[in-house]
Amino acid sequence: MLRIGIDTGGTFTDLSVFDEADGRVCLTHKVPSQPRNPTAAIAAGLREVTARLSDKARYVLHGTTIGLNTLLEGREPAPGLLVTEGFRDVLELDRQWRGDQVYNLFFDRPRQLVPRHLIRPVRERVDSHGREVLPLDAEQARAGVKELLDAGVRSVAVSLLFSFANPDHEKRLRAILEELAPDCYVTLSSEVDPQFREFERTSTAVVNAFIGPRVSSYVGTIEAAIGELLEGARVLIMQSNGGVATPGVIARAPVQTLMSGPVAGVVGTQRLCREIGRENAISLDVGGTSCDMSVIPGELLTAPQSRVAGYAVRAATVDIETIGSGGGSIARVESGRILKVGPQSAGAVPGPACYGAGHEPTLTDALVVLGHLNREALLDGAMSIDATAGRNAIAETVGGPLEMTPERAAAGIVEVLAAQVAMSMRSVTIEKGYDPRDFILVAYGGAGPTVACPIARELEIPEICIPRDPGNFCAAGMLLTDLVRSYSLTRISALDETPESALREALEELRDRGVRELEEQGVTPDCIDAEYFLDMRYPGQSYEVTVPAGETRKEDLTRLFHEAHGRLFGHTAEEESMEIVNYRVRCIGRLPKMNFAAAPANNGPARPHGQRSALFPGSAAAMTAPVYRRTDLAPGFRVGGPAVIEEYTSTTVVYPSFDLSVDAYGNLRLHSTASAGP
Repeated sequence: MLRIGIDTGGTFTDLSVFDEADGRVCLTHKVPSQPRNPTAAIAAGLREVTARLSDKARYVLHGTTIGLNTLLEGREPAPGLLVTEGFRDVLELDRQWRGDQVYNLFFDRPRQLVPRHLIRPVRERVDSHGREVLPLDAEQARAGVKELLDAGVRSVAVSLLFSFANPDHEKRLRAILEELAPDCYVTLSSEVDPQFREFERTSTAVVNAFIGPRVSSYVGTIEAAIGELLEGARVLIMQSNGGVATPGVIARAPVQTLMSGPVAGVVGTQRLCREIGRENAISLDVGGTSCDMSVIPGELLTAPQSRVAGYAVRAATVDIETIGSGGGSIARVESGRILKVGPQSAGAVPGPACYGAGHEPTLTDALVVLGHLNREALLDGAMSIDATAGRNAIAETVGGPLEMTPERAAAGIVEVLAAQVAMSMRSVTIEKGYDPRDFILVAYGGAGPTVACPIARELEIPEICIPRDPGNFCAAGMLLTDLVRSYSLTRISALDETPESALREALEELRDRGVRELEEQGVTPDCIDAEYFLDMRYPGQSYEVTVPAGETRKEDLTRLFHEAHGRLFGHTAEEESMEIVNYRVRCIGRLPKMNFAAAPANNGPARPHGQRSALFPGSAAAMTAPVYRRTDLAPGFRVGGPAVIEEYTSTTVVYPSFDLSVDAYGNLRLHSTASAGP
């Protein structure tokens, strides 16, 4: 039986096919993305792939940025919001703290997703323990709902005070909404984020309501399209937490998919590094429109909440930094002589100038001019390249204003992009206490292997790993995922006063819920695991520290909390008591995994199939670089830079200050031979 991973990017839609019989990826394929109709690109790719397969697909796993793009674009109709009377301005008040914008006098907050005239107060109240203080005024609530519907609202978020402790009033409001508007998309805060702190919970519910109609429609369309093409195949959607879920689960809580696309590559990076014996890794995914990076100190780093496009979202996500730097990033000159690259992108349409339809210079055009990419065709000849068009676009837009040759302007584009990526990478390493020199850089995506060397050189990272089929690595990473459901529960209590039996009871309650949902999704009990966590703090603190709670003995929890607090904040207060705030459980339904199988040996030494002149940033003149086909390189192959390695999904550029070797798994390993310089 086969499994197919599909990653929809801004420029290409990537497909990887995994054969469960031998645990290997048996086919990779790419088709141009269609931003206005991503389902059409997926269907086209599946038709082309299945025509080359003799077996049936059992699962189709899909990573998508539809939710993130919907939030970033901000073009969807505003949802309505029902709140407890007296809390109409909870979104406007926010948390006041402006983070890294605290000293920006011109800081402008993102517009509210729900304007005030679409917020309706509801007369009701429960206390912090979930006890009803004031019954829900159903008639007043019904009148408020009718006003929202008359205003054209077709999606509503419900966020009542202390609903995490007692969701009954929210459920009654949903019943009213379903009665008055059966087609209305309804989000309950007690379901998408059943935790205390009303602002974060309300913001998460509103984001879910904003993206919900579009995402639920999308996953429904995807499921139907795949059902027509692959009879009997189950569709699973990638979540931000590193696992997958069924379309039905995603349709109810699409806020769980905001980082759906890039997270699969991080999961793949962690697994790959375990296979090659490296604990510390930095993932670098440079695609057509963006660059995603994550630091992996052995385990995946996750964040319980984040700000996405300026909006607070409390949903578990793998910690990823994203910037608008990719192969399609547009280069331009501003304020006279300042070269900028991105975040605007040429995307799939019209694409870089060298693709034949666009006219603005991009990173891809610069790489073609420098000789780093094939000047005639990419994707094993499937995509023709117009090198002259790329050169002319750079000459006109960048070279002319800066009084540079097109080649020097192209080198400047690469240097600026590498500096931008390195700056962001410092924020996920050095600023979090990690020295990038202790890590291996795993570069993938269509452009990642092409620009990995200058980025590693900026940060003095000594080693780079390029996996097989790097342009499809995110799609392949989905073949390493499991069904995952995350649950949380707020119950604030002093650790000393909470019996260990009560701790186990609360965690088991969440676990049982997860087991039931996974069984409903077709997972057998013997394939289900659970991970337990507690959010803890010293009394009076505003923020919590998450600690593993596999053991519920108080002395173990005390030790783990002090260790985690000291690691994060540099100090502990061991004489202080502790509070439990949230209970968390992560339920995992295990799926068969792809193996990183050993690469086959070659009969004879690999020889270059050609050579070309290439200019490298920092070099005084162009150099002659041998060009190899990656399929010709067997384990044990070595070559010193400069060199170019071409394959179907990407091109690896070995700079003069790096040596390349091929390991037992077929990965390209680049080692720096100099701390600085070309």
